[in-house]
Amino acid sequence: MKHADNKGFTLIELLVAMAIASIVMAAVVSAYQLQVRGKNTQEALTDMNQTARAALEVITNEIRSAGLDPLNALPIGAGIMTAAANQLRIIMDIGDGASLQSDGDTADPNEDVTYSLYVDGDGNRHLGRNTGGGNQPLARNVDALDFVYLDASGNPTGILANIRSIQVTLVARAGEMAAGGVGFVGAHTDTTAYQNQQGTEILAAQNDSYRRLLLTTTIQCRNIGI
Repeated sequence: MKHADNKGFTLIELLVAMAIASIVMAAVVSAYQLQVRGKNTQEALTDMNQTARAALEVITNEIRSAGLDPLNALPIGAGIMTAAANQLRIIMDIGDGASLQSDGDTADPNEDVTYSLYVDGDGNRHLGRNTGGGNQPLARNVDALDFVYLDASGNPTGILANIRSIQVTLVARAGEMAAGGVGFVGAHTDTTAYQNQQGTEILAAQNDSYRRLLLTTTIQCRNIGI
């Protein structure tokens, strides 16, 4: 009775198979890591973009309401109270938040608003919105905030009574570094010096691994100077 020739794998065949399997696994892991890094990068950039744009939209809407006084009860010139390059304080009579009806004062919530940057305990800068109880984060990780005040002719002015529009520029930063491709796609060094619409530098080149986004807009003060 003959038996089948059941020869096993040779050592060389096993080594070749293991080498091929290792190459395949390395390719799979590399592709997976690249996908994860791509996802992390996209999420960080999307979050930075959406947060900054949402904050700018809030500022835009409130600046347009600055000086709102349907009952003509506010002091003459009320509207823009502080007009500094890095801080803006505005008031408006929009009501108590329940009825949304003007009541002749600016003592209700969200009627006296100040925008400025503040630094948290970890040294990170954020865009704050202060309505009387201290800064609340309107947008986190904002490295620069700049206001330029324009008169009716579109020229910069430092006189409150002459302000008719405001240029707002901010530089938002991603919450994490893109250093060495760790967690993100590729290394990145930010060598950009950021400027406002007037060409004035508002943030020097940081030369770090954070990704940043500059947003700027010009807002008409609808209720001031009318």
